[in-house]
Amino acid sequence: MKKLNDYIFGYGSPLTLGIYRAVIGFLSMVNVLFQWPFAEDWYGPNGFVPLRVVDQFHGDVYRWQPLNYVDNMAITHIAFAIWLISSITTMLGYKTRISTIVLVLTMVAFNHRNPMILNSGDTLLRQSLWILAVAPCGNAFSLDRYFKFKKGEDLSQWVSLWPQRLVQWQMAIVYGTTVWHKLTGTTWAAGTAAWFPTRLSEFHRFPYPEALDAPPFTQFVTYYTLAIEVALATLVFWRPARKWVLIGGLLLHAMIEYRMNIPLFGFVMTAQYLSFIESNEWKNWRPWRKLAPPPERSQLEAA
Repeated sequence: MKKLNDYIFGYGSPLTLGIYRAVIGFLSMVNVLFQWPFAEDWYGPNGFVPLRVVDQFHGDVYRWQPLNYVDNMAITHIAFAIWLISSITTMLGYKTRISTIVLVLTMVAFNHRNPMILNSGDTLLRQSLWILAVAPCGNAFSLDRYFKFKKGEDLSQWVSLWPQRLVQWQMAIVYGTTVWHKLTGTTWAAGTAAWFPTRLSEFHRFPYPEALDAPPFTQFVTYYTLAIEVALATLVFWRPARKWVLIGGLLLHAMIEYRMNIPLFGFVMTAQYLSFIESNEWKNWRPWRKLAPPPERSQLEAA
């Protein structure tokens, strides 16, 4: 029990959380830039989803929905600017605690203003931001840390790693429940499921050899997907297999990204893989030494 407690709530370097924060902030920024040009269509009072439709969708359930009372596009564009700025400051790690809280509240407000356009990538991004909002993710790989360094402040601060573990378990649960739902049907067990998404022409992206849309390749892709998703829910926690499991997941999402136009979904999913790279494994990859956390405790004791 003590080992489990130390694994979940133990203290260590915040570098992995800092890098994960920067990637999620970048993806949030891209998400905003994708949507802003279509603000009037998706969030305007005369757009595809007027306020009365959203009210009917939500019913009597209370939600954080300040934009549901806004029928002025100027205010909506200001909210977009706040969304974009907080994404950038989160990515850079500037005033990180405030930035992450503002970012998640702004994203939730837009998500509740028009829930009709959301996909699982939006949901996962929003959940990731909630974790960052309560995590000490500005203690490394951030402007906040850099400014502390310039002021000569103490940087040898260790943090509880429970938010990093929470990201790991979030990823495992997503893959685990995905496999569970897939196996309740018949097409995945039969090895034919990978063929059906290729028939959805609205998702087509790049050219694909016709031979790869037929057996036996479709069977291989179907069973490969199931195997990798099971591994990403279980074996990824076993260190000897972790690297190969994560590489297998990257190949899976690269294949999906090439074949199907599902904006940001694969990038948000694979961003969680970073949480499985412990801080001491980044030590040879540090591009900015001044933004990096102190050496690992074992290294300090050895010195």
